[in-house]
Amino acid sequence: MDLSAIVSAIASSGALQNAAGQAGVDHGQAQDMLSGILGHLTDGGPVEGMIDSVAEKAGVDPALVNQFLPMVLPLLQSHADANGEQTGGLGGLIGALGGAGGAGGLIGLAASLLGNKA
Repeated sequence: MDLSAIVSAIASSGALQNAAGQAGVDHGQAQDMLSGILGHLTDGGPVEGMIDSVAEKAGVDPALVNQFLPMVLPLLQSHADANGEQTGGLGGLIGALGGAGGAGGLIGLAASLLGNKA
């Protein structure tokens, strides 16, 4: 899985800029956090440590990752869906984190992550 290609595809669609605006972060921070999230997923890092790990990799405060995560998880799922990655690659990683997969699973994941950090 080419992480930089995934980041580029999501960033070029304008969806990342929109998510960044909703989360109150700049586009560069959003790209860094997206790269950190993908890196954390592919490295098999624990869900409980994702926010702190991504914050460290991106050089941002964990509170920014906390704001951004619920905005970017649906983008990752959409990318996986559009590229037929439901059972392997990115889709498999997201499915493992989100339980049954799909937006509901991702929202549940985000809620559990945010709840653990609150």
